[in-house]
Amino acid sequence: MRTPVFSKYLLVIAKSARMLARMCVDIGYDVVAIDCYADADTRQVARQVFKVESLDWADVSPALLAVRQSGTVYGILYGSGLEAFPETLQYLQFHSRLFGNSAEVFRKVQDKPYFFGLMAELGVAHPPVSFVASYPGDGWIFKPCRSEGGVGIGRDRAAAGVDGYWQRFVDGQAMSVLFMSFVDRVEVIGFNRQWCAAPGPAGHFLFGGIASHAELPAAVRSQLTDAVNKLSAAYQLRGLNTLDFMAAASGAYVLEINPRISASAQLYGRELLLRHLAAFGGTEVSVTKISREPVAYQIVYAAKNLEIDADVDWPDWVVDRPVAGSIVGVGQPICSIIAGGKNSRQVAEQLLQRQAIVQTLLKLGC
Repeated sequence: MRTPVFSKYLLVIAKSARMLARMCVDIGYDVVAIDCYADADTRQVARQVFKVESLDWADVSPALLAVRQSGTVYGILYGSGLEAFPETLQYLQFHSRLFGNSAEVFRKVQDKPYFFGLMAELGVAHPPVSFVASYPGDGWIFKPCRSEGGVGIGRDRAAAGVDGYWQRFVDGQAMSVLFMSFVDRVEVIGFNRQWCAAPGPAGHFLFGGIASHAELPAAVRSQLTDAVNKLSAAYQLRGLNTLDFMAAASGAYVLEINPRISASAQLYGRELLLRHLAAFGGTEVSVTKISREPVAYQIVYAAKNLEIDADVDWPDWVVDRPVAGSIVGVGQPICSIIAGGKNSRQVAEQLLQRQAIVQTLLKLGC
């Protein structure tokens, strides 16, 4: 089959590229995508989608070759999934302009001993960590050094051969702060509440969803804003990034930085990506409209193996829609739900209603 030819476009690459592709198209860019799902709505917005088995360079490189033959790549945007494949980001950086943190910055942020040492030096509060191989005892969880979405995090012990560390469990609310880094300043976009999916094959800490405009005491917001400024300067971050933290009764404790565009970016309005591009030398944007009402994004995971019927009529608020005939294994993401409202209570109620609709639609029986 002949590869379509386009004049100029952005290449988006992520484990799931739907969010980035949608954001790019919403601000007027043509998009070609490389991801692991090639969902129906990704195909609707992208000029072309290349489905790959993983984001390992061996899988990505043939797709990138086809991409380069289809036209001029204006630049590359990347999302989640490259944490385990930093060499892919290095190669992508060689092939085209990155509208994201460099491969060097990405690797440095993933150097966990350095990260926690840096936070201690900067006076940024974080849970105690241990890099010894043996299990420290009750109250500790294991976290892989190169992971995303909570995959591989466990209360018991490390999987054999997995590079990681132990972190003291903090009883509190999982949260994040979305921020934009420029050369001379950092702008906090918003604070978000996160939650885990129901325990399944991937563990007890798998990312379940996120809601924007979370309320926090002024002192905690100030503490996290200070942490964001210090860490952004230390790593020389650019563009959209997130900082994950736990909000506990005793204070806020930083867990990690995601030096890339994260899921929360889609909750603050379509124009946010314009500011991100400007941070890398794109056209400067003086005013960007930010969505001021709370919005939530939640992943629906498969409680059993299922095949997606051809007659599924997806509601508009369902995203990451699998194509008809897709086989989804137990514990794998089926699709995602977007919900909004005037306040967090309305958002939570709408999420529950929409989750029930999806479960009925897919005959999940739960």
